[in-house]
This record gives sequence, C-alpha cells and structure tokens, in this order.
Amino acid sequence: MKAKRTFGQAIALWEATRQTASDDDFAKLENAERVILAHRPTSFADAATMLEVVMEQRGDGRSDGLDLRAMERVVSLLRNTAADAPRPGKTNGSGIVLGASRA
Repeated sequence: MKAKRTFGQAIALWEATRQTASDDDFAKLENAERVILAHRPTSFADAATMLEVVMEQRGDGRSDGLDLRAMERVVSLLRNTAADAPRPGKTNGSGIVLGASRA
C-alpha cells in the first residue's frame, strides 16, 4: 500500500520534477499536484505554492476542477487573514481612511 504523500513532500517532489518530468515521472508529478491543490493553506507560503501550481498550467484548467477549488481556498485564507488584521484608522484628520471596504 502506498503511503499518503504530505503537503511538504508533494511540494519537494513538484519543485524537483516540474521542469524536467519524463513520462515515467508524470504520474508522480500529477499526484503531487493533486496533494498541493487539495491542501487548505495555513500560511502565505502555502498559498503561494498553490498559486504556482495553478500558474504552471498556463491557463489550461484542470478537468478535475482542483485548480479552481485551490484558488477558492487561497482567497479564503487571504480574506480571513485580512479580516483578522488590525484596521488602520484615519490619518491626521484629513479624512482619508486606509483599508479596503467590502462592497
């Protein structure tokens, strides 16, 4: 029985083989991409790696939809992190408020 690949292992394999993958490596690379794209990011580094995998596709969407679901998870991480961040207030009484508003 194959051991389940962890996110860290998948990143290492993907980074090592993505530029030089042979036909023999394709299944391993595809499996690593699945693990990366199915991951729920917990840091900006995780999110960046997931975006790299999606960008590597060069606009060719995956038929399994993992790329789109990965993007949804990255957006969720960014929104949640932004929501938890302290909001800057008004500056010098000029009336300028920093920070994005959600419309």
